[in-house]
Amino acid sequence: MQINSFNHFRAIAIIFIIAGHSFGVVGMEFNTLLDVSVKNIIAGGTSLFVFISGLLFHHVFYQKYQYKNFFYKKCNNVLTPYLILGFIPTAMYVLLKKDGFDGYFLPSGTGVISEYLIPAFKYYMSGRFLTAYWYIPFIMVIFALSPLHVRYIKASLGLQLFLICSFSIVAILIHRPIANINTFQSVLYFTPVYLIGITVSIHKEKVYEYLNGKEGYLLAIVVLMAFFQSYLGFQGNYHKEPFEYGGVDLMYFQKIALCFFLMIWLNRFEDFNNKVIHTLAATSFTAFFIHPFILWFVVKMNFDYLHVNSWAIFILFVCCISGVCIFFAKFAKKILPKYSRYITGY
Repeated sequence: MQINSFNHFRAIAIIFIIAGHSFGVVGMEFNTLLDVSVKNIIAGGTSLFVFISGLLFHHVFYQKYQYKNFFYKKCNNVLTPYLILGFIPTAMYVLLKKDGFDGYFLPSGTGVISEYLIPAFKYYMSGRFLTAYWYIPFIMVIFALSPLHVRYIKASLGLQLFLICSFSIVAILIHRPIANINTFQSVLYFTPVYLIGITVSIHKEKVYEYLNGKEGYLLAIVVLMAFFQSYLGFQGNYHKEPFEYGGVDLMYFQKIALCFFLMIWLNRFEDFNNKVIHTLAATSFTAFFIHPFILWFVVKMNFDYLHVNSWAIFILFVCCISGVCIFFAKFAKKILPKYSRYITGY
């Protein structure tokens, strides 16, 4: 995959993630089959991010891969901002003894360890203190498992496909964890998406050759599956306990199809350069880290005029949030050029 295609893909992925977290803030209601179907297409944007991460691992890091250097950089660029930005919300939850887990996953008892240290540890291990922050513990586990991904890259295509199919079966049955709390379950669910990203990068020329011109079919699969989910009464992502049966996760298939559609379609615009798109792609991790704070602030301010159940207002809101995230990224880079990456990821 060429760099422009990757940048476009990354920009779209962060837009999907911000949009998926903005439905409730804007007061969107989904009363028709069409509305629910659009919601189902937008929701689950994390899969796009994971797919890109797999592509990036092979396309950028694999050739000069050294575990120590790779993981050290990820700790600096991903884990450090997570620890810094998560300190205040975690401290507030722990010191005020608020239950961000809705009674799930917190210990009972008294004393400093039970009342403060263990809850703080569990908040950081799960990312439960802010919307979307569960992704960081999950992706850090993925990064920690990178030696296995190197072995996967060196395996035969037959074995790669066998592993993708096996992990995919697990994913569609295990679903995403309740409230995204269980990091291990998230690893199991998203691992095949990561492996598909790696495999597509390895065989990208063949993928382009085979799927070129078939974007319409891929988009049709996405739309039809979203409508089918809606017809069955499903809205958004599938969440459940890992060992309970909850049917087949149709969102998994829909998002894989969407990944392939975006990859093939965006390849048409390899020579297209847009400053806004490139800036959004470059600051995507900052947008990921910052947008939950902005959404929290908007909710606390209780702007009644936002609750109008309008797709036009929703799109405008998502664009504004994305713009504010870019502003914060650039502002932090300007005043703290040497340290902004450790704080905001940019």
